[in-house]
Amino acid sequence: MGPSGSGKSTLLAAMAGFQQLDSGVIIFRQDDQATPPLPDRVAWIPQGANALGARTALDNVMVSALAAGLGIEEARRMGEYQLDRVGLAGSRSTLARHLSGGELQRVGFARALAAQKPIIFADEPTSSLDEANTELIADLLHSLQDTALILVATHDPVLVAAAQDGINVRRSA
Repeated sequence: MGPSGSGKSTLLAAMAGFQQLDSGVIIFRQDDQATPPLPDRVAWIPQGANALGARTALDNVMVSALAAGLGIEEARRMGEYQLDRVGLAGSRSTLARHLSGGELQRVGFARALAAQKPIIFADEPTSSLDEANTELIADLLHSLQDTALILVATHDPVLVAAAQDGINVRRSA
């Protein structure tokens, strides 16, 4: 949590292994093993909506399931399931370029979930969502707490209230 420009997104990207630090070290500890951030172990939910515009919502979600090693039919089932979870069951066959910003953001969320990674990083995952869909995503994130480590950068009071723990990030002077 923190104001715009405080470094939330930068810290999240560094923790995910997508951005190098100027100084310091990030280490994950699991089962008495220490490892640096590894991008292939994380699912990333971007702040903005990004999708392949000429492909359907389902195709966009299936990409990560296929990359995770699922076969085509398994990836299709996974994609359908994840789109259902984010409230987009009726938009499976809609081309991404015809989706709203909030729908695209939920496609990105479903795509990250379809990767089935043990760590989920979400950068302002509700920034384009209305109140009802923000609640849906907050509930979904809460339901995932037992299956994945979830780190979220946000200003959203709904996500803050739903979080198990929080860290306030402030701009340094």
